[in-house]
Formats: sequence, structure tokens, C-alpha cells
Amino acid sequence: MGRELQVDQVSLSGAGQRMREPVELFGQHTDALLKAVAGGGRSPWGIGVIGMVMDQINETLSQACGHLHANLDMTGAGVREMSDQARTTELVNMVTVQDLDPSIR
Repeated sequence: MGRELQVDQVSLSGAGQRMREPVELFGQHTDALLKAVAGGGRSPWGIGVIGMVMDQINETLSQACGHLHANLDMTGAGVREMSDQARTTELVNMVTVQDLDPSIR
């Protein structure tokens, strides 16, 4: 049973770590895309209704990407926390079992 928990803990820890790089890449790519679409201080879409609508779409896309980035980051942190909790639970269980049956040491 202890071995199964260790494998799960290692899997969880690895999954949490593997999420970090894609989350950071996602953030970098979306930032670059949004900057390119925004075109700097002045709207690349010109003035008028089309420019205002496109600027609003860009702002909405920016917010959506920001939320997605934050959610992915929190998911990775949650998986890493689950891994830590699994490790702690495994240690507590082992101590409890050893306290109940000293011959297991």
C-alpha cells in the first residue's frame, strides 16, 4: 500500500511540475499576440465603430486569456499541493501503523 501511495505522489508531483512550463509559454504567447493585435498606443483598427469594436474584442480576449492563465497556474499549484498532502498522509499513516505494531519497523 505504501508503494502505491508513493507512485501516486510522484505522479501528482510530476504532473504539477509539467504544468508550469506550458502555463508560462501560454502566458508569453498570448501576451505577444495581444500586443501585436493592440498595435501600441493607437488602435491599429483606426477610429470609428470598427476600431472601437475591435479594441473591445481585444480587451475581452486579453481578460479571457488572463483568466485562463491564472486558472491553469492554480490547477498546477493544486496538483502540487495534492502531492504534498499525499506525502504527508503517507508519513502519518506509516507512523500510525508503526505505533500500532512496533514489529513493522
